[in-house]
Amino acid sequence: MMKSAIKKYSILIGFILNFYSVSAQQWINPHFDTHRMDYRDLGYPEQNLIPADNSRITALMTHSNGFIYGATSGKTQSYLFFYNRFINKARPLGKIGNEEGVYHCLLEGNKEEIYIGTGLNMFAPLKFSKDFPVEYEGIEKQLWKDIKTPYESYPGGHIYKYETKTGDIQRYTNDDTSPLVDLGIPVPNNSVYAMTFNPTKTAIYGLSYPDAIFFIFDVNTRTTKKYGDIMTHKVFGGPERNWRSVPRDLFCDPATGEVYTSGDNGFLLKYDPKTDKLELTWMRLPGEYWESMKSWDYPVIEQFIKDPASGRVFASTHDGYLVELKFDQGKVIVLGKPRIMRRMRAMEMGIDNKIYMITGEIERFCKLHSYDISGQEGFRELGNFAVDRSPYYSKRSYQFDAMAIGPDGTVFCGESDRDGKLFFYMPGNDEFKGKLNPANPVVDRQRKDTPALIQEAL
Repeated sequence: MMKSAIKKYSILIGFILNFYSVSAQQWINPHFDTHRMDYRDLGYPEQNLIPADNSRITALMTHSNGFIYGATSGKTQSYLFFYNRFINKARPLGKIGNEEGVYHCLLEGNKEEIYIGTGLNMFAPLKFSKDFPVEYEGIEKQLWKDIKTPYESYPGGHIYKYETKTGDIQRYTNDDTSPLVDLGIPVPNNSVYAMTFNPTKTAIYGLSYPDAIFFIFDVNTRTTKKYGDIMTHKVFGGPERNWRSVPRDLFCDPATGEVYTSGDNGFLLKYDPKTDKLELTWMRLPGEYWESMKSWDYPVIEQFIKDPASGRVFASTHDGYLVELKFDQGKVIVLGKPRIMRRMRAMEMGIDNKIYMITGEIERFCKLHSYDISGQEGFRELGNFAVDRSPYYSKRSYQFDAMAIGPDGTVFCGESDRDGKLFFYMPGNDEFKGKLNPANPVVDRQRKDTPALIQEAL
C-alpha cells in the first residue's frame, strides 16, 4: 500500500516538474521583422506530402524558369520537389530512382533540364567498430574502414536528367517515380558529392565520396574520365567525426575554363583543361591546421559563389570562414567568420549586394547571417529559424544544409532534419536598434529602456 502511494506521488511530482519546465521555455524569434520568415510543407498532408523520414532537404537550386528545385535525403528514399512561385506551394516531383540521398548536386543544363547527382544518405548513422589497432593513426585507419563499409555493397551514385518542361506538369503521389533519364554511375562504390559544369555545359566536373575522386562526365557520350583521389592523406577534420574531410564544391572559371576546389594542406587545387592535369596552387584557405591539433587537420571548401554584377568570387570553409578569391592574382582575402562555431552549411549571393549564409555544426542549431560585399555593413546575424503563426502553426528548426535565392531576392533555406520544411526569408531594411530582437528572453541582452517590452510565456 505504502509503495503504491509513493509511486503515485512520484508520478504526480514528476508531472508537475515537467509542466513547469515546459512552461518555463521561451520562444526565440529571429532578429528581423518576424513576418519576413515562413515555411512550406513538401506537399499536401494525407495526399502527397513527402514522408517525414525521407524529407531532409539537402539540395536546392534556382532555375531560369523562376522556380526553386530541391532534393531530399532520407532513411529509405530521396525525392525531387519544386517550389512554384505562382501558386505559393512546394510540390513533390516523385522519387529519385532507388536512391537515398542527393547532396548539393543539382545543375541546370542548356535546355532547362536538371542534372541530379545521387548517393547514400550523408546523415545516416555510421556503425563504429569497438576495437581499433593500437598504432600510429590507428583510430583514423579504423574510422576509414568504418566509413567505407556501407559503400562496399553500394553500386554507386547515379547522374540523372530531369526534363522540367514535361515533368513539372504531371501530378505525383508518394509512390510515383520521377520521370528521370539515368545517365549512369560515374564512380562505382561512391556517392556523387559535388558537381559543376564546364562553360559550355557539355561536361560535368565532379567529386565523389568517400574516395574523393575527381572525375569528368561527358553529358553527350555518358562516359567518365577519373583522375583518382585528389588527397594524398585521408583527413578527418570534423566537426563531424564520422565524415572524411572532402571538399564539398567545385568552381569553374568561365573566363579560363579552369576548375577549382581544395586539396592537400588547405591549398586550392586547380584542374587545367589545356594540360588535362590537376595541380596545387599557392592559394591557401584560413582555418585550423595540424600545428595546434593532435590530429592531421586542415580546412576544406564548403561552397563557391559568384556575384554576377561584379564578377567577384567568394568561398567558405568547413571551419566557417568567408573568403574572396582572386584567381588571376593568386590571392585569398580572408573576410572573417560570422560565428565562433565551425561549418558554413550553405551560402548564396543575394540580389541586394549581400551574401547569405547558414552557419552551425551538426547537432547544434543553425543561424542565418548576411555579409554586405560593399563593405558598408560587414557581417550581420539574422538569427535562428523560427516561424510563429499560432494558433495555426509554428515551428522552430535547427538543422539546414541548402540554400537558393529566388528571382525576387527571397532566401530559400532547406531544413535537413526529420520532417523537413522549405523555409524562406524575405530581406528588408528592418534592422532592430541594438541588432538583436528585444523580445527574446535573454536578460543580459535586454535594456530596461526597451519600450513596451512584455515577455510572452508560451
